Amino acid sequence: MKLFVVFCLVALAAARPQDFVDDSPILQEITYKTLEDAGILRMESSMNDDGSFQYGFETTDPIQQDVAGQPKQIGEEIGIVMQGSYSFQTPEGQTITVNWVADENGFQPQGDAIPVDANAAAQAAAFANAPQQVTFDEQF
Repeated sequence: MKLFVVFCLVALAAARPQDFVDDSPILQEITYKTLEDAGILRMESSMNDDGSFQYGFETTDPIQQDVAGQPKQIGEEIGIVMQGSYSFQTPEGQTITVNWVADENGFQPQGDAIPVDANAAAQAAAFANAPQQVTFDEQF
């Protein structure tokens, strides 16, 4: 019985929280006084009473994004449709911009850096016209 108590005390001592101190710069908290100090040049966001919204930001990297969305009746449901754009700079210095729409037809990006498939429009139309509900005739 004494041996059991000793093992329990050893287990308790080993399981206690360990003091962890790491002066690594990766784990140190970084505090910014302003958005500009964090590299954010612009940050905007607004939401309207009708459910529509807009937001956007721009950084010093340079990365930029602007989005607008609004509720829309889609079939019997109300969904949110959105449109926007984002841009960033490649390591070679080229600015890539993508304009996009997200609605009942899915996410539709457009831009010079996005390959265009000749069959993409036909595939999108076929998908949009495909049955939306799948039923299984299984008996258990």
